[in-house]
Amino acid sequence: MHEASQEQLSFAAAFLDALPQAALLLDPDLRVVRVNRRLTTLLRLPEGLDLSPGTPRERIVGHLAGMLDRPEERDRLLEESETHGPVTRTTDYHLRDGRVLRRRRAPVGDGARPLGHLWLVEDVTRQREAEEGLYGQVRKLAALADERAAFAGRTLHELRTPLATVLSFAELLLDPVSGPLNPEQISYVDAVRRNALRMRSVAEDLPRAAAGGPRAEPRLGQVLVDELIERVVLEALQRAEGGGPYIAADCPPGGPPLVADAGLLTGALEELLGNALRFTPEDGRVEVIGRPADDHWTIQVKDTGIGIPLEYHEEIFTPFVRAPNARREGFPGTGLGLAGALDAVRLHGGTITVRDREGPGAVFTVRLPLAGRRTAGAARP
Repeated sequence: MHEASQEQLSFAAAFLDALPQAALLLDPDLRVVRVNRRLTTLLRLPEGLDLSPGTPRERIVGHLAGMLDRPEERDRLLEESETHGPVTRTTDYHLRDGRVLRRRRAPVGDGARPLGHLWLVEDVTRQREAEEGLYGQVRKLAALADERAAFAGRTLHELRTPLATVLSFAELLLDPVSGPLNPEQISYVDAVRRNALRMRSVAEDLPRAAAGGPRAEPRLGQVLVDELIERVVLEALQRAEGGGPYIAADCPPGGPPLVADAGLLTGALEELLGNALRFTPEDGRVEVIGRPADDHWTIQVKDTGIGIPLEYHEEIFTPFVRAPNARREGFPGTGLGLAGALDAVRLHGGTITVRDREGPGAVFTVRLPLAGRRTAGAARP
């Protein structure tokens, strides 16, 4: 092999010093051609170490091997240094001082016999720490997902039998064979049956929600929004038995019917109203307002409760996420209700948004497209 000219050595020196990484250039016989300043600093090479052109590579390899913390990495470095093939290799090394260095070794030239070999070395300690932190978070999220799936499965198992019993007795009471019921009693039993059906649907949907899977398609019919709001508010008043915040409904009679799943929309509105009542003091006020437009309905649930921090206006619709003020003040909840309401509304092509109202509290706004008006008789929700 011919010796490199001074001009070639000067070019190599300038080239390597311009690189952002620490670098070592070896000739085809694996002797040192040039080491840049960054490599000297990164490997903390002794000032008197001779690294002039033609120096054996073992001086640098031996110095680096002595810095390594793991014996297997030291053995691999020494073994790989004996030969440099045409393949690019990247290897991470853990040093005794806690740093992690990444070495990329690549041939220089296109021929069967390379013109030389280039080492690029960089400190990736922070990057590896960040990767380890990310992997740790992924492992925690995976464990949390497993816990949620197990919780959903146990909940469904525990609720299935009592809900089936409630539904069976409700249907027996509504059967004329069991004896006559007055209209008020019929409305009570029907409310029990309808809410048991909704609870069964929610329970059966828990495993899907925990796994992030798709929800069942809605069963579409025509829904009168004024009657939907009236019934949800009346049942909330019955459950309150004269206590709790003042509840008001405001919706003009009639209006275009929605083509929607009555059960899903009832559950979504009950969740929004229940959420408002849960976080509103007894001397507060909750309003449910419905307004039709040419191609959609808008339903608002306003309250004078504790409000929702701005940074959580979107997060609260994520399963199992609760606003910090709700957790801090000890309000009960699982973080599933609003996520379920959003799913139900989205299945109808609608949206839910939340904003702060003037003064204390929050305003949830549901926008539902008519999805094509029908002339057939509207089904009661």
